[in-house]
Amino acid sequence: MIQNKRILLESSTQTNMTITDIKAYNDTIYKETGIVDCFTSVDDFIEHDKFANEELLQGGREFGDYQTPPHLTHQICEYLVRNYNCNPTIVIEPTFGKGNFINSVLDFFSNIKKIYGVEIQKGYVWYCKKTLLEKQKFSNQKPDIYLYHDDIFSHDFDKSIFNSNEEVLIIGNPPWVTNSELGTLDAKNLPNKNNFKKHKGLDALTGKSNFDICEYIILRMLETFSNVNGTLAMLCKNSVAKKIVHDLPKRRFNITDIKLLNIDAKKDFNAATEASLFVVRLGKPLTDQVCKTYKLDEPEKLISTFGWYNHKFVSNIDKYKRSYLVDNQCQFEWRSGIKHDCSSVMELDTKGNKLTNKLKEIVDIERDLVYDLLKSSDLKAGIFSDSVRKKVIITQKNIGESTDYIEKQYPKLWSYLQSHKDKLDARKSSIYKGKPSFSIFGIGDYSFLPYKVAISGMYKNSHFTFIQPINNKPVMLDDTCYFLSFNDYNTAIFTFAVLNSEVVKDFLSGVVFLDEKRPYTKDLLMRIDLYRATEQITFDDILLTLKPFSDKINLHNISSEAYQDYIDLLKNKALLL
Repeated sequence: MIQNKRILLESSTQTNMTITDIKAYNDTIYKETGIVDCFTSVDDFIEHDKFANEELLQGGREFGDYQTPPHLTHQICEYLVRNYNCNPTIVIEPTFGKGNFINSVLDFFSNIKKIYGVEIQKGYVWYCKKTLLEKQKFSNQKPDIYLYHDDIFSHDFDKSIFNSNEEVLIIGNPPWVTNSELGTLDAKNLPNKNNFKKHKGLDALTGKSNFDICEYIILRMLETFSNVNGTLAMLCKNSVAKKIVHDLPKRRFNITDIKLLNIDAKKDFNAATEASLFVVRLGKPLTDQVCKTYKLDEPEKLISTFGWYNHKFVSNIDKYKRSYLVDNQCQFEWRSGIKHDCSSVMELDTKGNKLTNKLKEIVDIERDLVYDLLKSSDLKAGIFSDSVRKKVIITQKNIGESTDYIEKQYPKLWSYLQSHKDKLDARKSSIYKGKPSFSIFGIGDYSFLPYKVAISGMYKNSHFTFIQPINNKPVMLDDTCYFLSFNDYNTAIFTFAVLNSEVVKDFLSGVVFLDEKRPYTKDLLMRIDLYRATEQITFDDILLTLKPFSDKINLHNISSEAYQDYIDLLKNKALLL
């Protein structure tokens, strides 16, 4: 039996080691534990004792690191054995960290021939080796264990894995962090900065080109190993699993039997997000592009199924089947609200007759370009026509419009903006580059129409709010909201009623992923065909929806003839789409 502690704790002052000595150490360690090439060089041997103390493990936040607790790695392996009929001979973990998954794999699977791990943090590599040295000296199962200190984004996998008939298990917990967050943290653990989803134009600039590192790693594993016989089982945020299933039609993965098993991320990782175990069967042709959802604690109780149905991506296939006729294209264009990225300057509060900003300054400016502003938290009332909490400075009527006119027409406002030019110029988003000073986004002719029907993109319920002008001035919304805008009152009020109908609510409950940070998006709202919805909504249904708001609208002016005119308008617009 080797003296594992002596090897791992031997002083780095020993400088007379040779390659022959290292080979002898490695041979002994391999015979006793299965670990292949524990030390890669003399320098490697000298360095290892720096990492003998767990307190020296650093970099968790930088690398998006949530180490999986042993009880969870055990539960996952137990599920794979009992419920997924998994019996691997080769196990791969692309970011093995402390090695908790590797330890659980050794406890639950008895036919393993090879374990193949990759980890970028050297401290974790030594921690895992130290743990395995202690564990494996008492084990009868000693598969070959290859632990590579390498970057998974560029690692070249052993080609023998692809040429064998072995059953492969790819398991682990990739970092829960986005590429932009890693950039903010100045982390070095970044993949190549290519827009790997190929988003174009403004989408690439404003965030759609941002992606989860976890998603990138899982996709790489699927691209690399989808033709081998085996299983992929990896922890990820639910939003990542959703994106992967959403993109399946664009990719040619040989995978099937896709499942998502919800975990308690708050309990296991102290993470305020929805997360799950994402499991797929590798090496078999993809048939149904759907994912069945369960709880890991109740793996036999189906919660719902999401994915592609009738060429549409939906969150709940059963609910969607009951309302799919509404899923087409909206007759009006949904817009997002004002984006300025400088609330301390651009957003104002009212105290008496005075305006103040977040810097606690009294703001003495002309009021013409100051508008009432609603945020997501304000969209609770069904019909909004009251005073508001916030106001916003609107410097442009269209994106890219010159702001020079403000200097002559509104000198007080110009002076105020100039006094905070440093803050406005420091806005980080690339959309402001090359644009006029004090530019805003999410602005256009539609912003100044009097009537709006809006929804919060952030909240969990499909509640639409009807917004009327205040003091004969249109109300603005911030960029957490989406809205339709109208010149005509009847068109606006009927749209409000249709969007709050049961048929539209049923449709949204079938397509919205409520665990997303922003469940309601423009792309999703543009799928609501208002004309098709009216085919299932009678005028009596409209009156029933509007009745609770009779104190704010005059129901006597809402006639069946006006509703028919509205339906005809939608029909004509539908013909032009």
